[in-house]
Amino acid sequence: MNRQILTFLLLLYVSICNGQSILESLERKAKNNQIPEKWNMELFTSDQERLKDEKTKPFNSSAFPVEKYAYYVFNKPFNFQLNNWHFSGIAFGENKKNSNNKYEKKHELAIIFFTGNKDYQLEGSVSSRNFPYLTVQGQVELNNPYDFWGVKSPDNSGYIIINLKSFDLRFGQTVMIFPNKDNSFYYLQFDKKPQSNEKFADFISELKQDKRIPEMIRLLNK
Repeated sequence: MNRQILTFLLLLYVSICNGQSILESLERKAKNNQIPEKWNMELFTSDQERLKDEKTKPFNSSAFPVEKYAYYVFNKPFNFQLNNWHFSGIAFGENKKNSNNKYEKKHELAIIFFTGNKDYQLEGSVSSRNFPYLTVQGQVELNNPYDFWGVKSPDNSGYIIINLKSFDLRFGQTVMIFPNKDNSFYYLQFDKKPQSNEKFADFISELKQDKRIPEMIRLLNK
């Protein structure tokens, strides 16, 4: 058996083992969340107080008990222009400790709206309470209302849902929406995401080079 085949089989074996390990970890976490003795009641009490008068959209956030965990999340609104066209986006991810014991933002997904000739600030919220799943949501009013919601699993699966259109994250972690005046929309899904804050400009630059974007905008103007 030659070296290439051996390498392939080794990588396949490692991938299967990693997948099984993640699945077992998720199953264990799901079971532990059913055991009151494992709940973080201090966090639950804090959430009850914090969320009692808070209204989030499109889904209302409520306090619920979870197992103790350490998982820190973030969102990053951003804007950019391509020629005279404006785009407003928001990225979500995990704030994770690196080998130097410092926190780094690990981006997981991004949602972007084409806003025409207007500069618009997109807003959204992210929650760590479904750890180890990343959950995000938001609502934007352009010429039409748009609700978005997403969930990202540690096995790199998950979905972004925008006005009941679902995007499977296995096939792209960045979604771009092009709203029509009649409440319909076009969209693009990119198999790329911001790698880090330091490389965020590179991510934007790569998006701008995608030749499908001008085509979507031409469709809007028909």
